[in-house]
Amino acid sequence: MSLRNGVRSGAFVVSMVLAGLFSAASGLLPGCNVIVAEPIQTSSDVGNPCIPFVELDARFAGSKVTERSIVTNDFQQCETGICLINNFQGRTSCPLGQPEPTPCTGPLDASCGPDQSCVESGVVPIPCDPQAADGGASQCANYGGACNAERRSCACAADDHCPQGTTCDVGTKECKKYVCHVPGSCQSEDASVAENEGKSCCVPGSDAPVSRAVCGQCRPRPPEKAVYCSCRCGPADGAPDEGNYCNCPDDFECKELVPYVGLGDTAGKYCIKKGTASDGTCGVVDGYFDPAACKGVGFP
Repeated sequence: MSLRNGVRSGAFVVSMVLAGLFSAASGLLPGCNVIVAEPIQTSSDVGNPCIPFVELDARFAGSKVTERSIVTNDFQQCETGICLINNFQGRTSCPLGQPEPTPCTGPLDASCGPDQSCVESGVVPIPCDPQAADGGASQCANYGGACNAERRSCACAADDHCPQGTTCDVGTKECKKYVCHVPGSCQSEDASVAENEGKSCCVPGSDAPVSRAVCGQCRPRPPEKAVYCSCRCGPADGAPDEGNYCNCPDDFECKELVPYVGLGDTAGKYCIKKGTASDGTCGVVDGYFDPAACKGVGFP
């Protein structure tokens, strides 16, 4: 799996937490029972890998195996515009996950040790509203006093204007997170467990380390079984029929992933690879495992 060129824009994520919502009796629907109207031609890239756009944020700790997410309007990666995250744990590019990296204060911080560098791991914005009567100044009173209208975040002038664990970049006036990192030491989705051992989770396509702890992937649900381009193949039970649904390829089946609750436009059935329906359980997890945050069973 490789990062497609460009940053996806206009993508919208709707996550459906499964725990407590689907009973064992209901589960996923057994198939696509009713498809009225003419189905659209299925795109040839259904099943192709895609990277959830949230993984471009170094602060994102990873997807949860108890959730399903439908990323829409992602036409840069999927011809259908839909990147499906179907009961997947962690980050697609970081099979083993990682514990939270050691924080540091900036490029001049030598506390990381001889083999590591203190590198930037994302901006931590302090939101403000430039359209407010005072231009957002009151919202930024404890964070430098000025609201950057373009970024819609407070402009810092010193470290004490930033949240704990972040440092003010006086050049850009942004609060940034810095962590210790061995340059070039990033996990890869194509590498073996031995090759990824001891390496960091990084933003796909870069050497920028992720600043959060990340759960290791569930061994039974690697990205190729849970994260890929899909298309909506039918309406959810009880939902109005909107037509223009796709036909699933031969090695896919049509399953309801997002139930209809009377609102939202992602409710429906989607093409998933045959034999990959999930009840949100995880199984064995290689790599980083924290029983308080991760599902599954740590190994070894």
